[in-house]
Amino acid sequence: MVGFAIIGVLLLIAGISVVVARQPVYSALALVGVTLGLAMIYLMLSADFLAVAQVIVYAGAIMVLFLFVVTLLTAGKEDKEPADTLAGQRWAGALFGLLVGGALAVDAVLHPAPKIAAPVVPGFGGLHAVGEALWGPAFVMLAGVALLLLTAVLGVLMLNHPEAAEKIAGHRRTTPPGVTVSPAEGEDGA
Repeated sequence: MVGFAIIGVLLLIAGISVVVARQPVYSALALVGVTLGLAMIYLMLSADFLAVAQVIVYAGAIMVLFLFVVTLLTAGKEDKEPADTLAGQRWAGALFGLLVGGALAVDAVLHPAPKIAAPVVPGFGGLHAVGEALWGPAFVMLAGVALLLLTAVLGVLMLNHPEAAEKIAGHRRTTPPGVTVSPAEGEDGA
């Protein structure tokens, strides 16, 4: 129980760091800390396969992808932060977050969850149980999520391509419907 509490506090600190970090790279690295902490909780629950998969898939592959995208999108941009448009908005947001967190903590102390005395199912977190969950009735949902992610990646690639940006900019300069412009006039901007 003490181990869960220590890891829970570390996860809470890492989760807050994800949100409040000023640089996106630091947020992604704090997210690595969150995924590693979650893997430690899986280990404490004797879910060895889930812990290893958490480290390999999320802390490894997904975080490398996040860092690559963050580096790609922030390349050549200044580190200068824009000025706050509303005075005191950070302090108001922090105060609101503390009030909501305090209210949730008080609610959790006043109304604790009932104890669950069910034993852990044999094979919990093992390769066979995870395989049944992924390739069983939930496979259609897993394939849908994979298709959604593939569509998002292709959309980003198409929108971020330089020729697509020029084509979009060219469409903004088109003439109104019903007006015909010869190619020579269109080039002059007349």
